[in-house]
Amino acid sequence: MDEAIGILPPHPSAVIVTLARQAAIKAVKEQLRRQGLKAAYMAKREIVGLAEEYLAHHRQALVAQTWERVCSAPELRELYDREQRKRQRLLERISANMHKRGRA
Repeated sequence: MDEAIGILPPHPSAVIVTLARQAAIKAVKEQLRRQGLKAAYMAKREIVGLAEEYLAHHRQALVAQTWERVCSAPELRELYDREQRKRQRLLERISANMHKRGRA
């Protein structure tokens, strides 16, 4: 396993946010099932709203679990790494443009 497991990602990531949001939706659906409710009969916006609340209350744990999942799955890690490389190129381009204009 990668040494990075247990350490949160250094930069914001759409991969991490998306997977954490999916985990929150799954947790909400499981809670509904335990209450005897069927998520299939609920409006998606209602489930998503509950998931956003769940995410707000459990953000740290969900992000940590998601980061561990990303570090453990090569396909997810590649998506994360690709996203970070793209982010870095964008930051370098912005920095170079600012430097050309004399703002740096």
